[in-house]
Amino acid sequence: MNKDLLDQVPVEEQLVASKLKTLLENMQPSQAFQWDLENQLMEKAVSTRPVQSWFIKIIVPVGWGIAAIASLLLLNWTVHSLVPQIPPAVGQTATQELSFADKVRAGNICRGPLAVGHGFVVFLTNPEKPGFTVVDAGNTIVESRSFNWSADGEQLAIVGNSMGSGNIYLTDRNGAPPQPILPDGEIGYLMDAAWSRDGEQLVMWSSQDNRVLYLMNTDGTKLVEKHLDVQVLGTPQFWPDGRGVVFYGADTNSMGLFEMMLADSQVRLINPLVEQPGSYGFSPDGSQLAYMEYDRELGEARLILEDLTTHEIAYIGSLSIPKGYGSSVPETANLSWSPDGNFLVFDFGRSPVYRAVYLAKTGGSNFVKIADSAYAPAISGDGKCIAYISNYQVFLVHVSSGSVNSTAATSMVVADLPSGRGMINFKQDKLQWRP
Repeated sequence: MNKDLLDQVPVEEQLVASKLKTLLENMQPSQAFQWDLENQLMEKAVSTRPVQSWFIKIIVPVGWGIAAIASLLLLNWTVHSLVPQIPPAVGQTATQELSFADKVRAGNICRGPLAVGHGFVVFLTNPEKPGFTVVDAGNTIVESRSFNWSADGEQLAIVGNSMGSGNIYLTDRNGAPPQPILPDGEIGYLMDAAWSRDGEQLVMWSSQDNRVLYLMNTDGTKLVEKHLDVQVLGTPQFWPDGRGVVFYGADTNSMGLFEMMLADSQVRLINPLVEQPGSYGFSPDGSQLAYMEYDRELGEARLILEDLTTHEIAYIGSLSIPKGYGSSVPETANLSWSPDGNFLVFDFGRSPVYRAVYLAKTGGSNFVKIADSAYAPAISGDGKCIAYISNYQVFLVHVSSGSVNSTAATSMVVADLPSGRGMINFKQDKLQWRP
């Protein structure tokens, strides 16, 4: 209501008109409503009908209009008062989202220590994962050969050697000083060790006599030697039910994946097409065995899943290899499962430059390449990260459970590969996340 219109209102009614003007300004009705109101007021102001005050005649409809606007404003205030408003997180705006690296540093994903073996030394990442801490700060272990987390993630067994005598050293997830469980060093140069699923036993083999598998309780008692008529060449693993051990080996006629039954020490060849010690592994639930078999005639390496109950075979995917048995072939190594059993990861190739890390979905087919010139992959305990080594650095890449194709989206560098000692061989480099 403009001032010219207000001046035309009779003196005795200007107080009420002024209050009406103030009320309209507070309500802030639309401009169209105000223009319509002023037009009506002007028409009434110039009318010569003396029957009743023009202001009295329009006060009722104007009042109803103001009441309607007030009702809408009151309803809007009530809705906002009753519906809880979710404030943005502290330190963030409502639209801000943490990056992959920030989530890792904050401990939101990819939690737990990552064990790193390089140059005969074992390291653990700190919680924020910007670097590594050496496990054996006192240099108790002269040569750390390999390591493995227990199934419950509470202990890390380190295979170590001093002056040609092997031992198993246990530390915890916090990297406590490693303690030997074979004080007398009864075994020669040890190569590998693996836990039983119940955490009660370890199985080991030694290069000094590779026709023997050693079984021992994890408290260092009851060391048992299982003498074989085949050579152990790498990576013994307990069957999920503990009834036997599988390993990569060779007899006088063939090489491949062998099985030894603990009850009678009988050994049989499971698959002669398995050609590398790090190319097989049992699923977390113990229902399947995954392995990479090499078909030299077709020129392909095939990833296979075998159901341990029905013995049905599932084909996941393949990679090309040279045909013929006279050629060297790319190696498959560090094959491992995600904790939920949905993914497999491995590296494939010859040298570090020509190796690549692959991811396979166990319910799908074919592979997704995670990184070139990379090796030693490992999957985090929450299944959301793959760690790998490339160009003397340790990387993390994000894994989405919804689609393996999303793994190329985000990655980060943890830190440079920590310094080891002795003659460095990339095939001995290893990453393993605490379960």
